[in-house]
Amino acid sequence: MTQITEQFPGSRSPEDREFPAVRLGIQFTRYPGMEQLPLLDSLRQAVDDGFTLVVLNNIAAELSGETEDTLDEVAAEARRAGVELQLGLGCAGPAGHPAAVRQELHTALARGLDLGITEFFVYTRSVREGLVEQGRFLDHAAQLRLVRANVESLAAKARDTGARINVKTHEDLASGEVLSLVQGLDPAVFSIGLDVANLVVRGEDPHAVAASLGPSIRMTHLEDLVLFAVPHGYRRRLRALGEGVLDWDVLLGSLLASGVRDFTLEQHRGKFDTPVFDRSWFRYEPHLDAPELGQLARLGALTHDGVARGDIPPLAGWDDDPAPAERRRQLLHSAATLRRILTTIGAGIAAPATILSGEEGLS
Repeated sequence: MTQITEQFPGSRSPEDREFPAVRLGIQFTRYPGMEQLPLLDSLRQAVDDGFTLVVLNNIAAELSGETEDTLDEVAAEARRAGVELQLGLGCAGPAGHPAAVRQELHTALARGLDLGITEFFVYTRSVREGLVEQGRFLDHAAQLRLVRANVESLAAKARDTGARINVKTHEDLASGEVLSLVQGLDPAVFSIGLDVANLVVRGEDPHAVAASLGPSIRMTHLEDLVLFAVPHGYRRRLRALGEGVLDWDVLLGSLLASGVRDFTLEQHRGKFDTPVFDRSWFRYEPHLDAPELGQLARLGALTHDGVARGDIPPLAGWDDDPAPAERRRQLLHSAATLRRILTTIGAGIAAPATILSGEEGLS
């Protein structure tokens, strides 16, 4: 059994920790590197790997009947293992008929509540240049109003059941836009799900955003990144924690100090550019400022230096998605890195009920 409960050299003991216990989470539709596993076996693998939080990206396949619905078994197994389930409700717009978007969100919320889940997230897919929807043109401000209405439609049910809904910092929104959205809603219901790797797509510095959003953050979606210079700007690619250019001591320290207690790894494959050399791009990015762009350039320089040293593969080596064995390696490396840094900072880390202290840990 592989797990992540060992103490690392130089780390503080549980008696010395400065923070309440935190949870290490893993986010997936099916388990990273083992995508062939059914959902129940994916959960069991997460428990074997020492995670005490499992965030399901979505349950659309189960709700549609495309996949056998084993969600009740999964929830029961999670309770036995002392693992909390959280759930992605899907896309809050702005594309799609509002009634249909809201119905999908409400259906997923209701099924999640039936399973005993109380923490959820939504994401967005706005188009900054504007889009035509239902026969009319929507600029970005109009799209944000529609997203807000879709998300707000969940408030009453969430409030009555004690659920929380976190708006994810997706690639399409700046962090300030997400913050304004949740601040305009019921603070007892709505918070932010911070995806650190997405922030650079909007020209933002993840380290500064993690500090500035502070107590508004409840969920995290964690992955490292590299930024390659291309003719029109920067190209983001994703890496295991500690193998990219983000400073995880700074990031995790900020999140802990802000009260974040759930640290969830996400391995997605989104490939995005940040066209900062294209003057027209700035027309739709009013949130940008010089210090943020300076930090973006710094991350690009760190990537360049890493390639020169041989620590980071050149951009040409990033065209193909990683094979299952490499995805598995990345996950275990990320989990070990996350645990090492959190423990060094002074955070105690919970283990699943089925895992005994002292077993072999991740390296």
